[in-house]
Amino acid sequence: MKRIALSLTLAALFAAPAALALSDADYAVIQKAANQYLSALPDKGYFDVTAEDVFKRMQSGKKDFVIVDVRVPKDKKFDQGHMPGAQFIGVMDLAKPENLAKLPKDKDIIVHCDTGQQQNKAVTVLRLLGYNAYAMKWGYMAWKVAPPTPLTLGEINGSITKNYPVEK
Repeated sequence: MKRIALSLTLAALFAAPAALALSDADYAVIQKAANQYLSALPDKGYFDVTAEDVFKRMQSGKKDFVIVDVRVPKDKKFDQGHMPGAQFIGVMDLAKPENLAKLPKDKDIIVHCDTGQQQNKAVTVLRLLGYNAYAMKWGYMAWKVAPPTPLTLGEINGSITKNYPVEK
C-alpha cells in the first residue's frame, strides 16, 4: 500500500500543471502521503543545508553524502561548470528507476538547481521515497555567481516597471 501511495504521489507531482482527474480513492492516498510528508517537516520547515555547510563537508573529506545537480539543460548548466564531485540527474528524470538506482539510501543526498525552485521538487520526491535528501539553500547561485540571464533580468525589470500592488 505504501508503494502505491508513493507512486500515486509521484505521479501527481510530475503530472502536467493542469489539475489531475483523480478518483476519490486515489485522492485519499495522495492526500494522506502529502499530509505525512508535510507533518514530518523540521521545525524550521525545510530540509536544507547551506553552501558553507556543503563546503565544510567537502573539506573534511567526509564520504557520507552525494551531490546531485538537477539543473537543465545539462549542456548549458552542468557541462559549463558544476560543484566538485556532483552527478547530473535532470529534475524531470530524477524519479526514473535507473536514476534512483544511482542514489544511495545510506548517505545524505544534497540536491541543487540554479536558484532553489526545482531542487525543492526533487527533495520532496526523494524524501517521499525514503532518501535523506536536502536542498542546498539558494541553489547553485549560493555556490558560484552566474550572470543573470536575459529572462531573469526581464522578470526583474517587469516587477519594477509594472509596480504590482502589495497589501500590508
